[in-house]
Amino acid sequence: MLLPAFGTMPASAAVLLDEGFNYLAGPLTTVSGGSWNTHSGTSGQMMVTNDVVMLRSSASEDVNTLIEGQPYPTTTDAVLYAGFTVNFSTLPSLNGGYFVHFKGGGTTFRAKLFALRAGAADGKFRIGVANGANLPEAVIPTDLALHTDYRLYLRYVVATSVTTAWLAPDSEAAPSVTAADAAGAAAISAFALREDGGIGVLALSSLRIGTSFADVYTGTNPIPPAFLRQPVSVTTVTGGDALFSAEAVGSLPLQYQWQFNDVPIPGATNRTLLLTGVSTNLAGSYRVTVANPGGTTNSEVAGLTVIPPNASGTLTVVHYNVQGNFATDWTTNAPQVQAIARQLRFLHPDIITLNEIPNGLRFEMTNWMKAFFPAHHLAISPGTDGALRSGVISRFPFVRSQSWLSGAGLTNFGYAGTFTRDLFETEIQVPGAAEPLHVFTTHLKSAADPVSQQRRAAECSAISNFFCTVFRPANGAHAYLLTGDLNEDIDLPMSQDLQAIQRLTNNSGLYLTTPLNPFTLTRFTHSIQGALDARFDYVLPNGLLASNLVGGQVFRTDVLPPPVPPELRSDDDLVASDHLPVVLVFRYPDPPLRASLSVSGQTVVLTWPALVGRNYRVETSPDLQTWTTATTDLTATQAGMTWTGPAAADSQFYRVIRLP
Repeated sequence: MLLPAFGTMPASAAVLLDEGFNYLAGPLTTVSGGSWNTHSGTSGQMMVTNDVVMLRSSASEDVNTLIEGQPYPTTTDAVLYAGFTVNFSTLPSLNGGYFVHFKGGGTTFRAKLFALRAGAADGKFRIGVANGANLPEAVIPTDLALHTDYRLYLRYVVATSVTTAWLAPDSEAAPSVTAADAAGAAAISAFALREDGGIGVLALSSLRIGTSFADVYTGTNPIPPAFLRQPVSVTTVTGGDALFSAEAVGSLPLQYQWQFNDVPIPGATNRTLLLTGVSTNLAGSYRVTVANPGGTTNSEVAGLTVIPPNASGTLTVVHYNVQGNFATDWTTNAPQVQAIARQLRFLHPDIITLNEIPNGLRFEMTNWMKAFFPAHHLAISPGTDGALRSGVISRFPFVRSQSWLSGAGLTNFGYAGTFTRDLFETEIQVPGAAEPLHVFTTHLKSAADPVSQQRRAAECSAISNFFCTVFRPANGAHAYLLTGDLNEDIDLPMSQDLQAIQRLTNNSGLYLTTPLNPFTLTRFTHSIQGALDARFDYVLPNGLLASNLVGGQVFRTDVLPPPVPPELRSDDDLVASDHLPVVLVFRYPDPPLRASLSVSGQTVVLTWPALVGRNYRVETSPDLQTWTTATTDLTATQAGMTWTGPAAADSQFYRVIRLP
């Protein structure tokens, strides 16, 4: 018996697909065991975690799954319905892009659902629909928010190619929008998910396909909360800030309640918990409970560690490409400059490294210092490409500054040309530190064409060679770090895959760090004014600093939970630059604890290098077996410590212990 070429179609209303994405974490096409397959883009990019599938603007994979009874030919009277839950964590572009659709053979796409910002209020987005067009033909006139679950529904009439969409309806008769573009009828066989540069970042869950609205509607059957992102532990210093963030999916409404040591925190009912001006009594365990009509779910426990004052020196470094290229107003009255200053003053770093100071307006930096950083010091690189310079702002005095590699030849590193800008060094004396800190910043060649890629890779090799042959032989024991807009994303190689960042860390003694934004958990720093889909800005510490890393973040004002701190504006990052600032916090390392002893008459004198604020204890022993405390709670007030005590009649051993 021969079966019809279009397969066996359900005779009446039926659920054709019930996809909960309850797989092990990993690429959807892998963990689904072949239920989902790639039809375009880079395979393995679309990821599943915690029963949701993540769709990202920075990726390109498009996947589909066959629906029961396929194919549905144009001669059928079938109507296909789809229902699913979305939760956006990053806004789409202005005109957006489509992220789901029904699929026929080849590139036959129908019933496209879009996310876009056009027509929505600041910080919001909307949902649109088209039959076959690449722009939405009808838009649901409701502003949607990030980090919120929304249930969306599609209806597609196969024979007439007409698409209708609903947002959180209570029935099929609820308000809806219907696409107006004409699209030829086509056989449908699959449902597809799409990653594209305009869609933002979203989590999609609880997908159902059917031949009636009732098949896919879940309005009367809540789904209990499930955590898409768990809170993570935080370390901060006394007087600093601590931010915990979590994200759950499930039927609305979702109600959050944070707890401290298992006790609910009054008023802490958002998906984020921001603690400001923390003290040591806030150290402990934090978790959040999420409830909805379907049940209650507890998050994992995250810890807060608070470093008390003077327990160790801390050093906060911020790197910021401030987009001074083509700026016509660099005065302290310029909205761009004021937005930069508000962020930097809020972060309150010890050291700020800057790229893209406009060369022709660099004299305005003196006015910046008077207006925004009157107690700080400024050094601007003498090296320039004619348009831009780099600079460093420091709370601590500069010992010296020097430009390296400006105009240096790159022939020995594989490129017949010169270094684009320079490698700028400032030597800084951190109070209480026995050795100086060397802060380097650079701004490498931009663009993705082959020649630019080759030049940038050669610049990285030249910098690595400088550290290996010039700097480290003379200063290898000192703390140093390199910051800069490197115009390469180590995790998204460009076409020639020349491994520029890997060259930079090769033999240089520098270590890669990957701070994330605490709200979105993404590493991207460029471009906040467009598609935020690349990490170009780095802070690379040497081993001494890397082993004393406390934490860090990519700072964004547009995702801060309301109310935004009064010294900031939510759009400061968008106004200030196309880059985001990168923050790292270090415990400034102690000098090696090596004590020297001298005896004068009946007096013993011990001396050793120390970090200001550190506490020490001196002990003595006649036999290296039994030790007695000679004095305790010695607090360093300068870079060196001295202890004087009576000399014993018999031989004695002495040791110095650095206290926690």
